[in-house]
Amino acid sequence: MADGKHDTVILLERDRFYLYEDGVILGLNFPANISLDLDVKDRDAFFNLITVFIQNNKLEPSQIFLVVSEAVCFSKDFPIKDPADTTKVETDSQIFIDTVPFNSVLSKVYKTANVWRVVATNLDLVDTIVDAFTARGFGLTAVVPVNIYPEYGAMRELTEDFAKHVMDTGDNMKTSSMIGEKVVTQEDHNEVSISKAQEPKSKLLPYLIGGFVILLIILVVVIILRK
Repeated sequence: MADGKHDTVILLERDRFYLYEDGVILGLNFPANISLDLDVKDRDAFFNLITVFIQNNKLEPSQIFLVVSEAVCFSKDFPIKDPADTTKVETDSQIFIDTVPFNSVLSKVYKTANVWRVVATNLDLVDTIVDAFTARGFGLTAVVPVNIYPEYGAMRELTEDFAKHVMDTGDNMKTSSMIGEKVVTQEDHNEVSISKAQEPKSKLLPYLIGGFVILLIILVVVIILRK
């Protein structure tokens, strides 16, 4: 639902994620052959793993708050020595982002008057998780690093207290999000329901029909030549 009454909180760790929904906390471990050391080894297998997790737990489409733990982020603070000139800080921040060891990097700079904090993570990892959920009709409210919640920064497992705090501070999450919001609509939900009922179409069918026609022609030619 997109009315705020049915939200989901996910805490992403290095080798698993935790999910909170309606008072229940679930966990999904990432096998090393699918995701290891924050790298996605097999995107299709990872996508399917999450899809099965959603199906097995009968999760209904909702808006997702995705929190990225400290263990999944590269971050660095850049002090502001001269508020009137942030050119060097901007340059140093970009240099730091460029050194993050992923092919695709998701990053955001969180600015205060005295310091810029740069946070970066693996875009492929986040994207695969988000894509798997949105493909099942879920929406995305925000993706944020856990360090925007200093009192919870060191946590390694999702708790109900933290999940409720995240949902209660949803507006803050939207402002701090590293990715734009994707809202689940009733039409999205209907499309998911319809697609589950459709029979899969074989991609080989046109080739089989074509092959059958060719064989039929050959048979007719052989019969004619024998007369």
